[in-house]
Amino acid sequence: MRLKRLATNSFLVLVACAVTIGAMEGIVRWKFPQPTGLTHQDRYGLALHWPGIVRYLPRYGHEVSFNSVGMRDREHAKEKRPGDIRVLVMGDSFMEAYQVPFEQSLPSLLEKSLAAQAGRGVEVINAGVSGWGTDDELRYYTEYAREMKPDLVIVSMTLHNDISDNLRQVWHTERDGVLVEEDVAPMPWLRYQELRVKAYLSTRFQLYQLWRVVRHGGEMRVAATQLRSHVETLFDDPLQQPTARGMRLTELLLARLDSAVRSDGGRLALVLLPLQFQVSDPEFSRFTATFADSAAVQLDRPQAMVNEIATRLRIPVIDLLPGFRRWSSDGGGSLYLEGDGHWNVAGHKLATEVVAARLVDDGLVQCLDDCRTGQ
Repeated sequence: MRLKRLATNSFLVLVACAVTIGAMEGIVRWKFPQPTGLTHQDRYGLALHWPGIVRYLPRYGHEVSFNSVGMRDREHAKEKRPGDIRVLVMGDSFMEAYQVPFEQSLPSLLEKSLAAQAGRGVEVINAGVSGWGTDDELRYYTEYAREMKPDLVIVSMTLHNDISDNLRQVWHTERDGVLVEEDVAPMPWLRYQELRVKAYLSTRFQLYQLWRVVRHGGEMRVAATQLRSHVETLFDDPLQQPTARGMRLTELLLARLDSAVRSDGGRLALVLLPLQFQVSDPEFSRFTATFADSAAVQLDRPQAMVNEIATRLRIPVIDLLPGFRRWSSDGGGSLYLEGDGHWNVAGHKLATEVVAARLVDDGLVQCLDDCRTGQ
């Protein structure tokens, strides 16, 4: 009898807890909606999207979905169709593009635009994940993407944080001017399962997401302050440490990625994404107001440094800054979401127009046969 009473009481406690948590979850979704977690990590710590999930994002008013291999994209066959050009786009949250419906994002628009202009089948595969830098992209290409056999790999570089992301040196580091691959061991099974459970909870419970924000809010604010400081160092001339080391590391990473892509018979190209305050003179003046000599700050300093790297490595570069500045000076309206910092629909459309035009004009989307024969 006592055991039965204990079991009944335990069941009632569990029911009460479930009801309480359910009520709290409902309140959070109603009053304090949180962004849904959409990523997990592989056994080696690389961030990837959960395959096959669909989630509504209240902040942006639309659903996001992921294919069977975790890309924010449609399904793609393992083997490309004969005669088609396969383009792989890698990048961070700008290519992930949660802020707009997928059909209005650069990867989707680029496929349609290139196919229309190239006069042949073009398949664009979107591999964009928030928080990725060049180090992550090299890891993803060598571990996952090279089996797709892309003819063209486009790396979109978000200049305000890619350099600092690379300084994490998770997968590669620099020693005596040489890129060295870190010996990253797979996570212990229990640790990996713990992280998967946490990632799973973040995709389904906004209460859990709110708890994470409260718990890690201080760390997030510190990270935001550090990012602002890092962005300012990108305009130093000459560069100071650790930004100078980050730039050297980025060059080594790009060289290694270019070598890997070429060895697979493809080509690599870079797309440089402008910082929001670079797009108009008034915004840039506000940004440089705290500099000791604001008049001496070179507006396109980060782009110029990456262009120098790409020239040495003979990697084609598409710089979006001139096109974005022309749009702004012509009164074309904002290309960024207010209070978000990512592109709106107009930003994705303009970026696509610039990228597609350059790829066609430079013959990069016509290089299928040449690329595959190594010419």
